[in-house]
Formats: sequence, C-alpha cells, structure tokens
Amino acid sequence: MRASFGLPILLFGLAAGCEPSPGHPPIARITISPRAIPAHDGFRTELVLDGTTSADPIDDPDGANPLGYEWKIVGDEVRMAKGDDRSEKITVRFLGERPATVFLTVSDDTGLFTTARMQVQLTVMP
Repeated sequence: MRASFGLPILLFGLAAGCEPSPGHPPIARITISPRAIPAHDGFRTELVLDGTTSADPIDDPDGANPLGYEWKIVGDEVRMAKGDDRSEKITVRFLGERPATVFLTVSDDTGLFTTARMQVQLTVMP
C-alpha cells in the first residue's frame, strides 16, 4: 500500500506479547517539511519530520500521559541532524538517490500503538 495525495497510511496493533487491553490506540500523524528534496541532494537539504500532532484523543483527551515515538526511515541513505529516533520531532538529511519512506510509530502508556507512513519525494532540477 502507498500513501496517496500525501496522506499517511495508518497501521494499528498491540505491543508484542501483550494481552488486549481496553482502550484505543493513539493516532500517529506525520508532517514532513519540505515534502520533496532535489535528486542527488548529497545531504544538503534539511527535512523536519514532525510527529507532534499525534495524539490519544479517546483515552487521553487532555494529553496528560506522554506518548512514545519511534521513527524508521527506509529507501535512501539518511543522516540525523537534530533529535533521535525516539524524539517527537527530528531533522534529517537524505542522500537523495531514491525516494525514502518514513514510518512513525506512536504508542501510549498501555502498549497500544499506531504506525503512520509517508513518502519523501525527489524532484529533478533543470
């Protein structure tokens, strides 16, 4: 499955080895800025991967309990510029040899989680 029109695809699940618990998984949301980088960018352009609009609106509408974040990037070589793979917002740079897929898994304090997926596009410069 691929995300269409820049919308993330969401995957739901339970943490491995956990019994189903009452409740609902949080909502994982990704914002990528900018949405595309030049082909063969050579790690020059910084992209902000932002998961701060992720939430658990049903089980924690006030946001009193912190969410856990885990970023995974596949498809192109990437370097972390700010944050780490457990931060809610990170800055990265890509080599730009092929499109990259960004995954963000957001978990709540009961072990329920959701994963969102978005694609980083490449642009061809004249």
